[in-house]
Amino acid sequence: MKKPLTLLLSLLMLALSTAAHRSVLADNTSAPCVAGRTAATFGFWTWPANSQVNLYLRAPDFAEGDAPAVKIALDNWNVAAAESGANVHFNFKGLTTAPKIGPGDLTLIRQAVYSKRQRHLALLEAHSLRSDQLIDWGLILVDPRVKDRNVLTNVVAHEIGHSLGLMDCHHCQSGTTAMGLMKSAEESNGIEGPTSCDRSTVLAAYQELKRHVGRAPLPRAAESEDESDDAEEDDTPIVSAPVKGQKQ
Repeated sequence: MKKPLTLLLSLLMLALSTAAHRSVLADNTSAPCVAGRTAATFGFWTWPANSQVNLYLRAPDFAEGDAPAVKIALDNWNVAAAESGANVHFNFKGLTTAPKIGPGDLTLIRQAVYSKRQRHLALLEAHSLRSDQLIDWGLILVDPRVKDRNVLTNVVAHEIGHSLGLMDCHHCQSGTTAMGLMKSAEESNGIEGPTSCDRSTVLAAYQELKRHVGRAPLPRAAESEDESDDAEEDDTPIVSAPVKGQKQ
């Protein structure tokens, strides 16, 4: 009985060694992180370092069946929390009947954001009580076109990246960043969380944040009709300053 057992253990160790080798090999052969090509830039609003963010799904916009797709993106960003330097963790809190606007709250809601002029599949609406670069609470507006749950995972992974300071990267190589464009609301881009380049860029963003907290970025200017004809489909974020007496 010893020989078969020894052989089994040897094969198991070989399999684990091969898997580890493949993982290292994949990391070593990945494209270098070059801003605008394989990596996003940073400079957007961010959650304060070491934050605990509570994420909700507004019902009936979303249902319990949507939860696993959202949690995949959250879990993947959570795994990278320490490595990215942000140490921001996202806690899934389930369904809510109204958006949450307390400290550290983030709510997914449905809202028509797609248009020919601005071809967004989702938008991040960030709110800061101090009108600085740090987010107090926010909303992720997901267009009703996004019905495929794999695409929902991609969209959430992308918008979480925005909330950690990452900008869109329209021309980045496919698969190099969660901040690339989505081809359509029906086709997944295969990215369910941060890539190695995303983690390194978030690290740079939070290192800069330690040195300087700036004013909140201004909302992007609306694109002209001429620009919109050639615009890439993406889910570039929108930001808004808090409105006194705002009701949700």
